[in-house]
Amino acid sequence: MAQLDVSQKLEILADAAKYDASCASSGTTKRNSRDGKGIGSTEGMGICHAYAPDGRCISLLKILLTNSCIFDCHYCINRKSSNVRRARFTAKEVVNLTLSFYRRNYIEGLFLSSGIIGSSNYTMEQLVEVARSLREDHHFRGYIHLKTIPDADPELIHQAGLYADRMSINVELPTVSGLKRLAPEKDNGRIEGAMRGLKSSILDTRDAKKRYKSAPTFAPAGQSTQMIVGADAATDGDIVTKAATLYDRFDLRRVYYSAFSPIPDASAVLPLQRPPLMREHRLYQSDWLMRFYGFQPKEVVAAADDATGMLPLDIDPKLAWALKFR
Repeated sequence: MAQLDVSQKLEILADAAKYDASCASSGTTKRNSRDGKGIGSTEGMGICHAYAPDGRCISLLKILLTNSCIFDCHYCINRKSSNVRRARFTAKEVVNLTLSFYRRNYIEGLFLSSGIIGSSNYTMEQLVEVARSLREDHHFRGYIHLKTIPDADPELIHQAGLYADRMSINVELPTVSGLKRLAPEKDNGRIEGAMRGLKSSILDTRDAKKRYKSAPTFAPAGQSTQMIVGADAATDGDIVTKAATLYDRFDLRRVYYSAFSPIPDASAVLPLQRPPLMREHRLYQSDWLMRFYGFQPKEVVAAADDATGMLPLDIDPKLAWALKFR
């Protein structure tokens, strides 16, 4: 890998991070600095990168630790066989960038993900070190969202949760068959097992907090995930059903939907064109109906076309349901 300066790395790794949609800062708790130490806050206003439920703009530095990866997922621009410029930050460089951007009032927090380098455990150790250094060495009180690395040791995941506000692990695709076809090195059982472990740690810590004020927090803003839309043959009905299952099983704060976007030197098994962005939008509307309006997953699926399983693009899902069930 050619030697790059920090600004060149930032250009590459910020661009590489744009494909991950599971970046939000809703639900975090405010950290106080009663001892006079600490910088950053999740409560201020800044450059808009994500929105909290109350409409506040939350500015985040959203980067990858590296876009090198030992996996070869067909849909990923950073896959092992992809012909892209590679770069890698050190943990210290990410810490310094975060602090520098905060002091300039560019950001209020950090979203950090990574390709897998060396091994899952080694990569997760690097992510944990970034969060640990920010919190302990620099008393950073801003928002931190860490992406969980598949197959990382549960103890590393636990350490990450002690420093991060939110954690996420992407299920990537809505069906097991789609995951096997497009990401054969990933396993749905292991992904859901990691999500189950996060849920357990969050609930255990929440319960401990009720009894002991000194108990540490663990990912107080919960966990989220992302599904890619349009990279496989999954219908909107499949996606809505999968999302509902994830919410129910793992107490997710959000499921994010990311319309597949064709990438350079794409694999032959991928579609040639991206799905309509309106499809992604309709899925978010469906998600909203289930989370805030009491719609059952089967009701949302019932609004889809019986033959194709797709939601209509010209009208929103609630209107589609109303017209179908007058």
